[in-house]
Parts: sequence; C-alpha cells; structure tokens
Amino acid sequence: MAAFTGEIEMEIPVEFNGKREKAKGSFAQPADFGFAETWRKSLGDDQNPLRVDSVAFAQLAIKRFEASSALGIYANSLTDFNDHIASNPKIEVGGFIVLRGVWFPDSEIIGFSHFRRTWCNKIILDYLGAHPFIVRPKEDSTHKVRGVGVALLYFITQIVKQENCTALWGEATSSSASFYQYIFKLERVEDLIFAPRENLIAFGEEREQEWSTASEIIAAANQPLDKLYALEVENPPFVGSKTAVFNPSKRLAYRFLKLPIHKQKEIAKNLHFVKGNASALSREELAEAVFKGARENGNLSGLWTLVETEYGGGTPEENPFEPTKKQRT
Repeated sequence: MAAFTGEIEMEIPVEFNGKREKAKGSFAQPADFGFAETWRKSLGDDQNPLRVDSVAFAQLAIKRFEASSALGIYANSLTDFNDHIASNPKIEVGGFIVLRGVWFPDSEIIGFSHFRRTWCNKIILDYLGAHPFIVRPKEDSTHKVRGVGVALLYFITQIVKQENCTALWGEATSSSASFYQYIFKLERVEDLIFAPRENLIAFGEEREQEWSTASEIIAAANQPLDKLYALEVENPPFVGSKTAVFNPSKRLAYRFLKLPIHKQKEIAKNLHFVKGNASALSREELAEAVFKGARENGNLSGLWTLVETEYGGGTPEENPFEPTKKQRT
C-alpha cells in the first residue's frame, strides 16, 4: 500500500517484471531536472512515436517549470501546499513531481508530472509521462514496468484530498483519452479531461484497497489492477500539448537572472547594453539595463543567443526572436 516515508516522499507500488516493487514519488529538486536529457540520450536515433513523445513531454514540462518558477510559487512538499493555501486561499501553487525506481536500469526517474492548483481550488494537470522504454518497451527488453501513470495520479489525488480540491482537468492526447475515461469513471473524454473530486477520491481509495490486498504478484491476471495496468500499456497516459506556447520573454529573463553575475556582465559588454563601468551596477540594475537595451535596440535575438549559449542545456538555435527570412529581406 502507498505510504509517506517523509514530508516530501511517498512509496507507491508499481509492477516490475510481473512483481510488486516500490517506487518513490516526490517533489522534484533542482538536481532532478537532468532526467529528460538522460531519457533523450538513451533513446538515441529511436523514432518510435510513443517513445519520442515521452521525451518531448518531459522536455516541455521542464521548460514550463523554468519559465514559470521565477515568477510563480512552487511547492516542495504537501506541507508547502497547505501552508501557501492557508496563507492565501486564492493563491496559485505549482507542483513538479517525479517517480523514482532505483531498480530500473535505464533511469532512476521513471515518471514525472507538472501540475497547478488554481485560485478556485482545482488541479490543472499540465504534463504527465513515463520513461520511453516504460511507455513502449523494446521487443528484446527484459525490464518491463507497469503502473507509473497510476502511481503519479495517485500522488496527485492525495493533494486533491488534502486541499479539498473540487476537480482535476487537463489535455489528453488521442491515445490517453480512453485511459482517463476508464480510471476516473467519466462518461466521456475527448481532448479535455474533467474529473470531479468524488471520482478522484474514489480512484485513490480503490487503488489503496487493491494494493493492500495484492500479493507479491501485484496484478494477478484479469483482476481489476491487472486490467488497469494493461490499459495503461495500451494507452499511455500522456497529458499535455506539444504545441503549448511558452512566453519567450519570461524564459529569457529567468535564464539571464540564473547566470553568474560575471557572465551577465560579459553579455552586457558584448552587446554594448551598458555604458561605463558595468562592475559598479547591482544585479538588478544590470538586468534592467540589459533588457531595456535589448528592447530599444531590437536585439532580443542576440541576447537570447548569448544567454542560451551560457545556460546549461540551452538551445541558442531555437531562437523565438530571430527574424524570419521574409522579415530580413
């Protein structure tokens, strides 16, 4: 049965090679966000659409976190959620959770989800996904995992339960719609998942009962848990949109501010945004001068290139401020 082992961590059963295994769900820490790159490298040139989508959703979820975390509030534990909401009942609080399986050879992090609690006390499920070789194992794979999506959703339903959230909604993919319709017992799911509180609580309680009575073989053939896991394999529970629009200006500001001060000064000097002695400026004054100069000189493109080059894992070639060929001619 699922159980908290600390303030931010929960042990949740999954199935590994047909037997019960413990995975650990927790709120992501800064050191965790390299998992998407690990997944991408392990994928190599593999073009299986489900595996490719798995990596794409992970990368988008991290970009969403990076674009929002400098301006918004993210919780680091269930207690954080409760404290923020108690302080301001109308506050929006974000969450990024990961699911760990130290026994899985390809990656310790085997699943993730990015979500938010809205001012009207609903949960928006922005992104959810699992490791590409869990979503669709290779034909010769000797390591098969089931139940990652169920485990992540169970963790989120505990937040729903604690905060008395009234519903959960998110954007299903064409393959995951039937999965969410089944597990949350909804009349219909197309692109929109909308699950009322009572359905979410029922989902959590049913899993608790099944986990408490399951033997070492966690999902005996044709039992409810086995059917649920089989459905997850057939219809991977992706949530999210690959066409989501991120605010490039927010991302640029966030990443510039995360750079060491000496790198910020080098960028300001290279782009001639600061007159006089940049070393005399505070970090706040320097940032203001750089972004004012970039806007006034129409050189946000150049600023993006330099910041993304210096920022670990940046993508200078994916420049949203780069003029199109038509604009340049």
